[in-house]
Amino acid sequence: MKKNEKPSKKPNSSLNQYARFSGIAIQMGVIIGFSAWGGRKLDQQFNLNKPYLTIVCSLLGVAFALYLIIREVINMGKNDE
Repeated sequence: MKKNEKPSKKPNSSLNQYARFSGIAIQMGVIIGFSAWGGRKLDQQFNLNKPYLTIVCSLLGVAFALYLIIREVINMGKNDE
């Protein structure tokens, strides 16, 4: 590269995009799994016959994961512009 040439922008490779979205999927799975596990532990702690807290915690985990994913996708869109 010559001294007067400006370095070109880093290209957005498909591998980079794949890594981003794989990380998002793993993050979502961990959040939902952890919240379901916590709900199950709470059901055991309170000796509930039906898994009410597992269901509630799982749904809250899904809602929280979707919120984080939507926020991250919006930020990725802003960074690409």
